[in-house]
Amino acid sequence: RVGKMHTVEISQDNNLEASAKIGINEAIAIFIPKERDFIEGLEIKMDIPDSVAEWMDSVACSVYDKVKPIPSSSQIDYSATREYVSTLPGRLSWVLQVPLISNNSLKANKYITKMDTVPDLSQNLIFLRLQPVMKGIPEETMKAKVGISVKPILQNKGMLDLTLEAENKLLPCSVFIDDKPVQFSGKNEKIMLDTGVHNISVISESYRNEVRTIHIDQAKTTPLSVEMKSIAPTLIILAPESTHVTLDGEKFSSFGTEFPISEGEHKIKFSIGEYEIVRTINVIKGRTYTANFEVDLQITEE
Repeated sequence: RVGKMHTVEISQDNNLEASAKIGINEAIAIFIPKERDFIEGLEIKMDIPDSVAEWMDSVACSVYDKVKPIPSSSQIDYSATREYVSTLPGRLSWVLQVPLISNNSLKANKYITKMDTVPDLSQNLIFLRLQPVMKGIPEETMKAKVGISVKPILQNKGMLDLTLEAENKLLPCSVFIDDKPVQFSGKNEKIMLDTGVHNISVISESYRNEVRTIHIDQAKTTPLSVEMKSIAPTLIILAPESTHVTLDGEKFSSFGTEFPISEGEHKIKFSIGEYEIVRTINVIKGRTYTANFEVDLQITEE
C-alpha cells in the first residue's frame, strides 16, 4: 500500500526529462515505450531534502516489476516483485540507473548507483517506491517531498531501415555492412548500427552489385532503398539530331534511353550525309555500354 501513486511517461524520440515530487511512502510508475530500440536504461535522479539527508539510511528506495494492477493515480494497493532496494544516501542528490537491456554501457561511480539486474519489462513500466525503514523518524522527514526526474539513456547507435527493390520478385541477395555479412531476409530489414559512416554492399548472382555509403545518427532511423538492377547488359546511344543510326542493320531512333541488349557482338553505324562511322562492341552481362557519336570542330592558330 502506498500513500499516493504518481505516473510519468518517457519517449525515445527525445531526451526530455519527466519529473514528479513524491513523498515518503509514495510511489511513482515510469511508463516506457513499447518500441525502445535505442534505450539502454533509465536515469532516475533524486533531489533529496535536508530533512531526509540528515537522517541517513532512514528512507529506502525500492524498484519493483510484475506489478498488479497496472498503476494509476486512483489506486494505492498493489502486489509486485521487488528487484532492488537501497536506502537514500546522506547527501542532497542521488542518481539511480536502471538497465533495460543486459548488454549495456551503464557504469556506476561515487555519484551514480547502477542496478545489477534488468527488471521484467513485459508491462513496459518501472515501479519505484519510497518508504521509511527506521523508527523514530521526525515528522518533518516524513512530510518531505523528494524531487524525481527521469530520462532515457540512449545507446550510441541508430537504425538502418534497408529495403531492396526489384522489378519482379526479389531474388536472393547477400548484404555486407563494412565488409561483414549481415542477416537479411525478405526485402526489408532493420539493422542496428553504431553511429557514424558505414559502407553497404549488396551482392547477388541475379543482379548487379550495388554499393552505398550512409551516415547513422544516434537514436534515429535512416531509410535506404536500393534498386536491384538486372544483370542483363544495357546500351545507351547518343547522337546529334539528323544522325542516321542503325544497330545490327536495323534503324534506331531511341536516343538517350537505356535499353537491354543481348550478349555477344553488335554493330552500330552512324551516318551524317555521306560521312559514316561503324563500330563493333562485344557485350557481356552485368555491364552498361554507352555509344556516343560526336561531331567536333577544332580551330587552331599558328
